[in-house]
Order: sequence, then C-alpha cells, then structure tokens
Amino acid sequence: MRNKRLIYTALFALSFLCGTFVACDKDDDNKSEEKTTDDIINQIPTVDGDKVLSVDEQKDYLDQVGKAFMTEFQSTNFDNVIDLINYAYETYKDYNWDNVESWADDAYESLTKTDKGLTLESEYKGEYEQYDYENYDPETDTYPTYILKYINQYYKNNTEVIYKASAYTGHFVAENGAWTYTPADDLQFQFADQNGKTCLLTLTTSGKNVNAYFGEDYQDWYGDSKDEWNDDCSVRTETYTSTDDVEQIVVSVPEKAVLTLTQDGKTIVNSVVNTDLSIVSSTDYDITKDTYAATTTTEINGYTIEVSKASLSNKDKKAEGYFKLKKGDVKLLECTVNANGNVSRDENDEIEVNSLTTEMTIDILGKVQIKGSSKDGDKFADLMDEADENEYDGTIYKEKIAAANALVDYGLYFNGNTKQAQVVMEPFEEEDWNDTYWDYDFVIQFADGSKSAFDDYFIRANFGGVSNLYDDMEDDYTNKVKVDD
Repeated sequence: MRNKRLIYTALFALSFLCGTFVACDKDDDNKSEEKTTDDIINQIPTVDGDKVLSVDEQKDYLDQVGKAFMTEFQSTNFDNVIDLINYAYETYKDYNWDNVESWADDAYESLTKTDKGLTLESEYKGEYEQYDYENYDPETDTYPTYILKYINQYYKNNTEVIYKASAYTGHFVAENGAWTYTPADDLQFQFADQNGKTCLLTLTTSGKNVNAYFGEDYQDWYGDSKDEWNDDCSVRTETYTSTDDVEQIVVSVPEKAVLTLTQDGKTIVNSVVNTDLSIVSSTDYDITKDTYAATTTTEINGYTIEVSKASLSNKDKKAEGYFKLKKGDVKLLECTVNANGNVSRDENDEIEVNSLTTEMTIDILGKVQIKGSSKDGDKFADLMDEADENEYDGTIYKEKIAAANALVDYGLYFNGNTKQAQVVMEPFEEEDWNDTYWDYDFVIQFADGSKSAFDDYFIRANFGGVSNLYDDMEDDYTNKVKVDD
C-alpha cells in the first residue's frame, strides 16, 4: 500500500511547494486591477531604521510587512494546482497499482547490497555468589552456593545498501484503470488532469555519482539466551545475546538531478540540484574529509527559489549557505548563514557537527531583518541537550535555556543598524496527557517587556491584522485541498 501512494506523495509534496509560491493567471478583464508585487511592497511605509521606534510603531510595522508578505500566497493564486491535486488523488487512488508495486520491489532488490556480517557492539560481564534455593540441605540447614556468571552481548548484523536513482527508472502511464509500465532511462509518471490534459512528473539524473553514508536503518531485532553449568555444578553461566539487523544507508549522489512537473506541456515545477563532485576525494564521499558544495534552483510560474553557496569545508572549518525567494526580479525572502567549525564522527560512527560561531541574517521583503550571531556552538548544543534531558524539571530547564540565550545575540532590524527588539528563546510549560513538560519558542522581546512568539506573529492577538489574514488563508486551504491522510 505504501508504494500505491508513491505518486500522491511526490505530487502532493511538489504541489504544496508550488502552492506556497504559485500565482495563476486571472481573467484578462481583471489584470488591469491587479497590484504587482512591487505595488504591494511599496505600500508599506518607510521607517527610519536607524531610529528606535516605539513598541506600538514596531508592532504596527511588523503587521503591515506580514500582511504584504502573505498577500503573495493566497490560495486563489494557485487554484489550478489545488484542483490538480484533488483530481489526481480522487481519480487515481483506486487504479490498479500492481505494476508500480512490482516495479518498486524489483528496483529495491536491484540496489547494491553488501553483507558485512556481525559486529560485537557491546559486552557486559560479571559474576557473584548465588544461593541454590532449589537444593536445600537439611543436615546443615543451609542452601548450597555456586558462582553465577552473566554475559550480555549486543551485536549488529550489518548490510550496506546503496540507493541509486538509476535503479528507479521507467515510464508509468495511468490508463484504463491501471498503471502501465515501460522500461526507460528516467523515471516518469504520466496521467491526465480534470480536463483530459496530459501531466508528467519526471526525475532525471546525469553526470558522475559518489556514494555518501547517511546513517543506519534498523530492520529487525532478535534475542537468544543460554544457561550452562560446569561439571561439578559450582559455576552457572547465563549468556544473553541480542542482535539488530541493520541496513547501513548509502546514497549514490548524482552530479545533477532534475525534477519537473508539467501540465498540458506547461512547466509547473522545474527543480535542478547541482552537486560539485569534482572536489570529492574518491568514489566514496565522506563529509568529515571532503568539501561539500551544491546549488538548487526551483522555478515555479514566475517564482524562483535559489539555494546557493550551500557548502561545507572541513579543511577550512567553515560552512555557508544562501537562500533566496524571488517573484520575477523582486526579492521576497533572503537568508544568509555563515559558520565555522568542523564535522566529525562520534564513537558510534555517527556524524557530529562541532560549531564554534554562527552568523545569520533573514531579510523579509527588504523591509525587516532578523540578524545576529551565536558563539561557542558546542557549549550551546550541550546546554540544549541538557535542557531536553530536564524537560520535566522547570527550574533546571529554565536555567539551561537562560545559559543558552547568553550565547546568542539576535535582534530585529528595520533596514538600519539600530536593533529594534531582541530575539530570544522563551521557556514555556506544556501539558501532555496527565503530565506537564517544558519546551521553548523563539520570541520577539520588545522594550516594554512584552513578547511575541514567532507563531504569534501569524495566529495570535499581538498582530491581529496578520492573524485574521492567516486564519482566513488556512481555512481556504483546508476547505479546498481534499487529500486525506
């Protein structure tokens, strides 16, 4: 059944991404009345970012920027995509998926698998004197004793599985109540929309490939126990062995991957991921040794999502990332991150990020910025871990969050060099069944002591204008999208 939902999962994920950023054409008669993105942004009043505004002025300005930002993402802007999602789900969920399920099973079996065998992960031994309560000696009025030895061993049965996009190829066409399959060099699903127009969901890869380790997936667990006595029954040895069947996940990363969704020949989504494999030291990629660099560009009906400068160099001990969302040539959202540190593997061979300092800037419509830095990344991570470990102890939890806040300096800016408000982590108590635990939110902390969580910016009282717009938009989506769980 999980394979039957493959295309819906992919289509819904794509369409939801599209839906967040896609605007469809309106009737020609209404086009002259539409406001451009520039018009919407220019309606936001200009403020002096080098002057500290009053708290009321700050909240009013944030309200206007939030409403302008969300105006670009109303559900009516992409009714065509929502209609496609609903139609595809309702129409194709009852098709015969036997060919897809058989193909998925065969593709999985064709992946490279290497049996690496059992490895002993841990072993605990001990012994102590134990009374033999089953053999009472009436002459001495005592129980005999023996030495009880115990051994507890934990094994992993390791299989390396290399996932390759090239293993998942073929063309599927939805027709006459079933999906038909034809061998091909790429992966493609073809189906008709509500107007009988052809839709294609396609994944292609090209260039060389390298193998990258992505952790473990536990498949099965089994245990065995053994109880043995020596010849004179003076020593009893209990041995308990547990074994996990583990798949070590390795992904064959292609140099280039392209994902497209078209409707009646018109491209709705075109996403291209380019990974620089020329800097990888061998055919096996190791993030603790190699430099990673990739760019992603996704174009959606006049909108462009760019992820560039996504790079990590353990040699130079630095990482950087740049994200930008544009509508045409107008920048809607931009994020820049720079960090230094390194990546290593812990005693369990798991990836561990050791960060020293991080600088980040988030820019919204060129009007509002959240920016700042954090220091001593390892200590910060330890404090957050310690907070999680004490989520039921409010006193300790708040102490750890306060100590973590001391390592972070982020603020709210309005196109100037003056910090308007502070951005911090705020602990709060949450109820869970019959118990309570502690969690935290990132909050905007204003000069008058009032605070607003980032979620509040959209859904609670401090920003009523944005809140109402968000609620209406959420209801719109809920009422229109018919795909259930």
